[in-house]
Amino acid sequence: MTRFRLTRLTVTLLSVAAALAWSSAPALAGGSDWKVGYYTPSSHGALSFASADRPDVGLAALNFTNQPNTALLVTTHGSSNLLGDLRGKTIHAEFDITGVTGAFTYFGQGTADNPCGYPANTRLYFETDNSGGFAYTHFWWANPDNFILATNGHGVLNATVEPLEWSDWNGQPGITQVPGFNDAASNVTMVGMSFGGGCFFANGVGTTDGSGTLTLRSFTVT
Repeated sequence: MTRFRLTRLTVTLLSVAAALAWSSAPALAGGSDWKVGYYTPSSHGALSFASADRPDVGLAALNFTNQPNTALLVTTHGSSNLLGDLRGKTIHAEFDITGVTGAFTYFGQGTADNPCGYPANTRLYFETDNSGGFAYTHFWWANPDNFILATNGHGVLNATVEPLEWSDWNGQPGITQVPGFNDAASNVTMVGMSFGGGCFFANGVGTTDGSGTLTLRSFTVT
């Protein structure tokens, strides 16, 4: 399967915005331990984070918008066993998509800047501490495992945290970047799901009419 890569501008700003948002955004009443990253209207390279809703059953919920701007559903919850040294462990996510009446879209769909025809999808994602300076190998996406966003239904994502099943910010497979992969996987500081389509893994998705909710039922590391 083609190993898609993210643009430098998108991911660099994504990381900076994430660091700022997690350190400064107040917790919302009734919110979950998860946050949703939306690209801002003023710049597709910058993310604004909001506390994900806490559903009656499950961990977190997000509502898609009528713009392809939903990029991440992640947690940095410090007491969670989802963080830290994840080498050799398996990440498992289950979620439901409900209320979708329009078509899923992704940012750049059908444009010359994003010529790949792969549909809107979601996949597992993790990153490590980036405070010491940006590096491609600080950011990892499950590859090839992903779930196509097409309609309502139940979704499952699985990936073992080993180099063969992931690719980095620059689209390089972990098997060719083993030291960097192991360094990141031994100190995971953010984990969750990313949303993208075409040539990219986190360029953002939406629905044509702004309908649809994704409810994260479970997210485990074993």
